[in-house]
Amino acid sequence: QEIFQIFLYSFAVCSITWNSFLIFLVVQPSNRNLGNYRVLLCTFAAVDMAISLYHALIVPDLHMTEFGYIFWSYRFIHMRTEYGFYADLIWAGLFYQSFIPLAFHYVYRYIIMCKPPWLTFMSRNPWRNWICLAIVTDIIYTGTIVGVVALGWLPSESRHAFAPALLEEYGIDLFSDNRPGYISFTYW
Repeated sequence: QEIFQIFLYSFAVCSITWNSFLIFLVVQPSNRNLGNYRVLLCTFAAVDMAISLYHALIVPDLHMTEFGYIFWSYRFIHMRTEYGFYADLIWAGLFYQSFIPLAFHYVYRYIIMCKPPWLTFMSRNPWRNWICLAIVTDIIYTGTIVGVVALGWLPSESRHAFAPALLEEYGIDLFSDNRPGYISFTYW
């Protein structure tokens, strides 16, 4: 686990350093020829930094079993279920958050290159339209994922199924007084 933490901390430092440098370069006046694409590049960098920092904060882990998989964070495993569960939900939200800039990258390229007539409204007030589209898409996509995870992956009866695997492999007792938080997915 210590080697994994060192890896996560090193990756977070590299991510912050190089993505900050990318943002610095992109916002320079000499790079104005990138146009609105600069915003998308800065968004990629910011999301990557947030994910890297959160990974270093929670130290996530995943274990596969014959009846599903268990996800937990080492930083929150010794706290009450609610803390671990919500920390893991934030991780799930950030993980899926990374797909939004990627999707916008392809949509942006399609609109700029193909100029479809049914999307001409995007060029009328581009800042307002792109920001509104980004916020609505993000709320629907990431909100749906986090909502499904919150409803379907609550540590309930799965605690009995997963307890032996976590105790044997990692020394994590799911029936300790604090009843550690985790997210599990049981195969149906």
